[in-house]
Amino acid sequence: MAQDGRVGLRFEDFSVPEVFTGKPAGPVLITSEERRYQTVIRQGITKGWGVEDGATGKELAVAGPNFAGHYVIVTWGCGSPCLMAAIVDLKTGRVFPPPFHHGPGHSYFQVPWAFPAQALAYRLNSRLLIANICETDKAVSVDGRTGYTAQKCGAHYFVMNDDGPKLIRAVLDK
Repeated sequence: MAQDGRVGLRFEDFSVPEVFTGKPAGPVLITSEERRYQTVIRQGITKGWGVEDGATGKELAVAGPNFAGHYVIVTWGCGSPCLMAAIVDLKTGRVFPPPFHHGPGHSYFQVPWAFPAQALAYRLNSRLLIANICETDKAVSVDGRTGYTAQKCGAHYFVMNDDGPKLIRAVLDK
């Protein structure tokens, strides 16, 4: 996913001063949802499973940070089409859900994507996270069956801070 020149936000504008090279802390799993996915989160931290390059979307398969200097974004599938993600601070072990997960009925770690080739874009040396997602789904009835249509779709720009990612701008499709 390319950066959107219309909004003027660039990865280099949110650079980090250093990249963490120490021994990663184990994940601090507090909620039942975090504990439910403890295996995949731990394997992402220790083995690099589900750890991708945020620029290319290709799996790195190596342990260590891939986002904002000392965080790792671990992704895993949950059926077709479904993507889950956790952001883990490798210094403290704190686990963050994606900042854009849906409410009731959707998983804590689910990424509400709109079927892009790459739903998330991020860099090791930047605190900027760009998510090509849809904010809501609307239930629709088609031939007596319930389906869902995505709404409020587009690029969402987040900046990672110590207390988690914060939305700074959304550029929604018309």
